[in-house]
Amino acid sequence: MLDKIIKDLGDNYKKEDEDVVKNFIELYGTIAANNSNRKAEDEKLYPYIYNAVKAAYIRRGSEGKASETVGSISDSYDDIETKLKRDVISVRKVI
Repeated sequence: MLDKIIKDLGDNYKKEDEDVVKNFIELYGTIAANNSNRKAEDEKLYPYIYNAVKAAYIRRGSEGKASETVGSISDSYDDIETKLKRDVISVRKVI
Protein backbone atom coordinates (compact mmCIF):
# COMPACT_ATOMS: atom_id res chain seq x y z
CA MET A 1 0.00 0.00 0.00
CA LEU A 2 2.84 2.40 0.86
CA ASP A 3 4.38 2.35 -2.62
CA LYS A 4 1.03 2.78 -4.34
CA ILE A 5 0.10 5.77 -2.16
CA ILE A 6 3.48 7.42 -2.73
CA LYS A 7 3.14 6.91 -6.49
CA ASP A 8 -0.43 8.22 -6.46
CA LEU A 9 0.55 11.35 -4.51
CA GLY A 10 2.96 12.25 -7.30
CA ASP A 11 4.39 15.76 -6.94
CA ASN A 12 2.61 16.26 -3.60
CA TYR A 13 4.91 13.65 -2.00
CA LYS A 14 8.26 14.58 -0.46
CA LYS A 15 10.87 11.80 -0.20
CA GLU A 16 11.61 12.54 3.44
CA ASP A 17 7.94 11.91 4.36
CA GLU A 18 7.92 8.11 4.07
CA ASP A 19 7.58 7.70 7.85
CA VAL A 20 4.66 10.15 7.85
CA VAL A 21 2.81 8.01 5.31
CA LYS A 22 3.64 4.82 7.24
CA ASN A 23 2.25 6.38 10.44
CA PHE A 24 -0.95 7.40 8.64
CA ILE A 25 -1.34 3.84 7.30
CA GLU A 26 -0.96 2.44 10.81
CA LEU A 27 -3.32 5.00 12.37
CA TYR A 28 -6.11 4.69 9.83
CA GLY A 29 -5.63 0.92 9.59
CA THR A 30 -6.24 0.67 13.33
CA ILE A 31 -9.30 2.92 13.18
CA ALA A 32 -10.74 0.95 10.24
CA ALA A 33 -10.06 -2.38 11.95
CA ASN A 34 -11.62 -1.29 15.24
CA ASN A 35 -14.77 -0.03 13.55
CA SER A 36 -15.23 -2.97 11.19
CA ASN A 37 -14.23 -5.89 13.42
CA ARG A 38 -11.70 -6.88 10.75
CA LYS A 39 -7.91 -7.03 10.77
CA ALA A 40 -6.16 -3.94 9.41
CA GLU A 41 -4.60 -6.13 6.70
CA ASP A 42 -8.02 -7.27 5.45
CA GLU A 43 -8.24 -6.44 1.75
CA LYS A 44 -11.82 -5.18 2.16
CA LEU A 45 -10.48 -2.28 4.25
CA TYR A 46 -7.75 -1.40 1.74
CA PRO A 47 -9.67 1.24 -0.29
CA TYR A 48 -10.93 3.00 2.84
CA ILE A 49 -7.51 3.13 4.48
CA TYR A 50 -5.90 4.14 1.18
CA ASN A 51 -8.24 7.11 0.70
CA ALA A 52 -7.95 8.22 4.32
CA VAL A 53 -4.14 8.17 4.19
CA LYS A 54 -4.03 10.17 0.96
CA ALA A 55 -6.49 12.74 2.31
CA ALA A 56 -4.59 13.08 5.59
CA TYR A 57 -1.24 13.49 3.83
CA ILE A 58 -2.55 16.17 1.49
CA ARG A 59 -4.32 18.04 4.32
CA ARG A 60 -1.27 18.20 6.59
CA GLY A 61 -0.95 21.69 7.99
CA SER A 62 -4.67 22.38 7.87
CA GLU A 63 -5.76 19.84 10.49
CA GLY A 64 -8.84 20.86 12.40
CA LYS A 65 -10.14 23.20 9.71
CA ALA A 66 -13.64 22.65 8.41
CA SER A 67 -13.08 24.85 5.38
CA GLU A 68 -10.50 27.10 3.79
CA THR A 69 -10.66 29.95 1.30
CA VAL A 70 -7.66 31.05 -0.72
CA GLY A 71 -8.34 33.90 -3.09
CA SER A 72 -11.69 33.07 -4.60
CA ILE A 73 -11.35 29.30 -4.21
CA SER A 74 -13.14 27.71 -1.27
CA ASP A 75 -12.66 24.15 -0.01
CA SER A 76 -14.62 22.34 2.68
CA TYR A 77 -13.26 19.26 4.41
CA ASP A 78 -14.80 16.13 5.84
CA ASP A 79 -13.34 14.92 9.11
CA ILE A 80 -11.14 12.06 7.88
CA GLU A 81 -11.61 9.81 10.93
CA THR A 82 -15.38 10.31 11.02
CA LYS A 83 -15.68 9.55 7.31
CA LEU A 84 -13.50 6.45 7.65
CA LYS A 85 -15.57 5.15 10.58
CA ARG A 86 -18.78 5.76 8.65
CA ASP A 87 -17.46 4.16 5.45
CA VAL A 88 -16.13 0.91 6.98
CA ILE A 89 -19.52 0.13 8.48
CA SER A 90 -20.48 -1.22 5.05
CA VAL A 91 -17.87 -4.00 5.40
CA ARG A 92 -18.31 -4.53 9.15
CA LYS A 93 -18.08 -8.09 10.42
CA VAL A 94 -20.79 -9.02 12.87
CA ILE A 95 -19.34 -11.04 15.71
